[in-house]
Amino acid sequence: MLAAALLCAAGALPLFSGSIKPAEDPLAFLKASPGDRTLLLRAVELSADLPGSAAALESSAGLVLKKDPADYAGFLALCKAMRCSGRAKDGLPNCRRAMELDPTAYPSYRELGLSYAAAGNPRRAAETLQQGVELSSSICQAYYTLANVLEKRGDAVRAHSYYEKGLTLPPDPLNYHALLRAGARRTVQAAKKPPRAQAAARIKAVPPAVTAAQLPPCMEKFKAEFLKDNLGSALEQSEACLKLAPRDAGLASERAPLLVRLGRYEDGVKEYERAARLYGEKDPMSAFCRVKAAETWLKLGDSAQALAQYKLALTAKPGDLNALKGLAAAQEARSDTAGALETYSAIIKLEPGNDKLRARQEELKSALLTDEQILQELRLRQAIDEQKTALQPEDAKLYKAVKAAELSGAVDYLKAKAPTAQGLTMKREAEGGTKLLLTGAGYKSYVYYATQDAVKFFEKKGIGLREVFQLRSLSGAELFDNAGKLTPEGEVVWRGSGEVSKTWLLTSEPVPDSPLAIQAKAQIAELHAHGYEEISEPEYLWLLRATDCPEITLKSSPVSAINQIYDGLHMHYMLCYDEKALCLNQCNNKLPTYIASYRNNDTAINDSKYSTGFFGRGAIKRHRFCEDGEVWMGGGSPNPCSTAKPAH
Repeated sequence: MLAAALLCAAGALPLFSGSIKPAEDPLAFLKASPGDRTLLLRAVELSADLPGSAAALESSAGLVLKKDPADYAGFLALCKAMRCSGRAKDGLPNCRRAMELDPTAYPSYRELGLSYAAAGNPRRAAETLQQGVELSSSICQAYYTLANVLEKRGDAVRAHSYYEKGLTLPPDPLNYHALLRAGARRTVQAAKKPPRAQAAARIKAVPPAVTAAQLPPCMEKFKAEFLKDNLGSALEQSEACLKLAPRDAGLASERAPLLVRLGRYEDGVKEYERAARLYGEKDPMSAFCRVKAAETWLKLGDSAQALAQYKLALTAKPGDLNALKGLAAAQEARSDTAGALETYSAIIKLEPGNDKLRARQEELKSALLTDEQILQELRLRQAIDEQKTALQPEDAKLYKAVKAAELSGAVDYLKAKAPTAQGLTMKREAEGGTKLLLTGAGYKSYVYYATQDAVKFFEKKGIGLREVFQLRSLSGAELFDNAGKLTPEGEVVWRGSGEVSKTWLLTSEPVPDSPLAIQAKAQIAELHAHGYEEISEPEYLWLLRATDCPEITLKSSPVSAINQIYDGLHMHYMLCYDEKALCLNQCNNKLPTYIASYRNNDTAINDSKYSTGFFGRGAIKRHRFCEDGEVWMGGGSPNPCSTAKPAH
């Protein structure tokens, strides 16, 4: 009985197995081991949605996030805890954060959907749970949760269809089939006997034969207006066609780009996703629509949704190159280097001759190396002192420069230039065969010859010898060091000297808007739209001192108050500022008041650690915004704002 009650209340996801049985109270196990991530996930999915569940979930979430501030499980638990305690609307940012950290985990969609429903937004609830069904189409619980929300919304017809679809899946360990059958029985009459008004509307509808005859000319008019760039009339015509065939996949896929062209990105992405569903899960056109939906989500600044759509595209059409390349780029943008490497490997299997992708794959592999692995690489190449035990910034920069040179063909270049390559290269056995790498001496020799060729190249461009050594890259970096040798930035410019466009600056030329600057402007504009405000460097430095917070605390989750954006010349500091913005949370909502005080010339900072005693009372310890590097939330309970990493 308890298991059925838990299932009805929480809509548990039947994915866990082990010593805990469904009939046992998951909160009891969680209270015994509050920092156990697996137990926390089980409790989120199996515990009842009652106020009594909130405290244990919230406390355990704090411990999990203290171990790893980027663990979606902690935010998922906070989301449910707030819903259980009647604060569903306040918990929505935690749900969204969980989804952002793992956009393919069904529990994130379930909790966000249920929180929307509890917050009084059934439409968003249904949309979110629909996405969950698309991502987890083999899970009975996904169909049940969506159908249950639709039923409560009064949409019994759609609810019945999802109950029925869930019943087509194999039985699950937690017996969701019983719940699905009960739901199907409750809604079967509504599905068979629609309301009279609906029945009357169907009687008046155009007969199918007439509709089928009218749709092609309607579509032709729509496409003709679109091709003429008459976007307004094209939209009107498409809506007329939509009345004739509301479930035509081709019409939906044609309407979506029109909506995007009109700047209605949210409507456009929904239409792309609707078209994909209408085409069917395994249809190649579904993959095309998913890719387009992902690209539109990226325009909206939602990389988590884009990632999910790229993965759905690959479900529809495994090996789709557009989906794979988009997925790899999205993974890189989210700093998921390991995921991007796996995706690039899949692309290279389809395009074995793509040298650019192979080079990028090697760059990503290098990015995953630990400090000790980089030191070992440099020792093998005899590029650093054998006794060095700690990686220094200059060592990391040297390894990056050597690797970049190798990927651009430095070994072949050196063999053609040097009388003998002995001692300049070394052999290494790799998965694809023997590779030749540069030694430390080889890299120095490469830079020597590259510098000579670079100087000759610039002189042929009519640049005087003195000015050659004062050249800069388009981002303002010097191409030559004080000794007259090419810098790593100079090597990049020289290697690309065969390009048509000019990639260097004379001393008299200002630094233009580089790709980095353009990207920075776009990022700043996006952050402004999400409630951030730019603060000056003096304001930022004062904020660090006034709060006593390390930079990493303010920048890292779960505080996530500061974004630093470099435009190639200057650092911009963006602070979550708008009290209505989703970025504002219990861990950062006091920070805007510090900046407001600074701008009002209230910059006094009391450095005393204790308050003055009063009428015989002892001095009381003062606490700033941060204490020991973490946001001070008071003692006695786990700190949900902790950014501490687990000890290794």
